[in-house]
Amino acid sequence: MLERWARPVARLSNATARGINAFFAVLGRPGKLFQDFLNGSWLGHSLHPVVVDVVVGGSTVALLLQLLAWLGAADVRTALVWTVALTWLAGVSAIVTGLTDFKDTATGDERNVAGLHGLVNILATLALIGAFVALLGDADALAGWLIVAGFVILSLGAFIGGHVVFKYGYMVNRNAFSRGKAAKEFTAVLPAADLAEATPTAAMLGATALVVVRRGDLVFALKDTCSHAGGPLSKGHLAADTIVCPWHGSAFRLRDGAVRHGPSSTRQVAYRARINEGQVEVQGPVD
Repeated sequence: MLERWARPVARLSNATARGINAFFAVLGRPGKLFQDFLNGSWLGHSLHPVVVDVVVGGSTVALLLQLLAWLGAADVRTALVWTVALTWLAGVSAIVTGLTDFKDTATGDERNVAGLHGLVNILATLALIGAFVALLGDADALAGWLIVAGFVILSLGAFIGGHVVFKYGYMVNRNAFSRGKAAKEFTAVLPAADLAEATPTAAMLGATALVVVRRGDLVFALKDTCSHAGGPLSKGHLAADTIVCPWHGSAFRLRDGAVRHGPSSTRQVAYRARINEGQVEVQGPVD
């Protein structure tokens, strides 16, 4: 049902994603670092739900204070003004972080529903900004109804957001439930002759796809499935000590899979690797 409701916003969603990507591209390296911050690459998971918690909690408190005011409770107005201010400021932060995540969504229903989620929450934030302005202008009656409207719209947006996460795994670690086959002992995965220097190369450890990279006498192995959205790292490229996903540009350190650049916020599964008797061998994963 939500997919059907979201399809009319497909053109707007696609145009928005292209526009945000272009914006960060124009900023160059500073834009990449800013994107990393907004994605939450430094945090270990997406920053967006962190600020959303403030929005949801703040709007709930604002609604409670408004109901108390309507019931005749004294001395709640100052608290209401400050709560609404905090809530709409957090709402703007949620919009900025959400749009940064949104630019890397998969096209189709996932992007459409995520776009609908964002559009609904922008409307909720506008309602809360309107409530704050009304409170500053002593238009308390109007502010009260805008607080109620903002809470209702925000609740709908939160429901849609949950649908995106739980149905599509949006911004969820793609390796969370499948770290890959474990190898207690070093196990051959590829003839050394097939591993060219400084070239991401696909290999298999049982049913687990790996990407293997040779740098002189050193060999590195990571799980091939990008933790952000499942892109094949073996189709990516090398940049200094990292491998860059071909889908959305997440960069992982070859040595241990640590995130160097987002949108991924989750470390890539890594294996110990070596060349032994003409074979590339791996052991792990490394904790």
